[in-house]
Amino acid sequence: MRRTLTTMLIVLLFVPELPARSNHDWDKVKKLKSGTTVEVLLSSGENISGEVGGVSDTGMQIAATSGNVDPRVGWLRDVDRASVRRIVRFRRANLPDSRRWMIAGAVAGGAVGVTVGAVGDIRHGDNGRWLLGGLGGAGLGFLVSCAALAAVATVEVARIPGRRQVVYEDKSIQPPGS
Repeated sequence: MRRTLTTMLIVLLFVPELPARSNHDWDKVKKLKSGTTVEVLLSSGENISGEVGGVSDTGMQIAATSGNVDPRVGWLRDVDRASVRRIVRFRRANLPDSRRWMIAGAVAGGAVGVTVGAVGDIRHGDNGRWLLGGLGGAGLGFLVSCAALAAVATVEVARIPGRRQVVYEDKSIQPPGS
């Protein structure tokens, strides 16, 4: 064990440093799709949050949100490439449509409940089991779909730290007051 640890330390000390990933390539910015959520830090210290409207060699357009929740409400702002210090891309969580899941769960549970109730009515000759089975199944299906949605949302929230990526950074531009 000691030999392995010593060998690893020696290798790490004498191996040349690997080059860091470069974030100074504007071509990465040009690959951003229209509608991608970004935050742009300008050389003036101002932050602009919004969606990419378009990117060219000289700059980019951002549909700025100005504090609104909906990114479609705002104004289109032209940003000069020379004034950009950093661009950070945010990836949205891919959560399923909760309304659709809950409806599907309730319908599936209701169908199973009606079927089980109808089979019970046929075997025992009672009436009304299909109705109670259908209501019970719909409620149970709804609860199961809610639990599944909560599990999916928990997994997505746990993955949030990996949703920020610096796409472009120009370290030659100093922030104001430096």
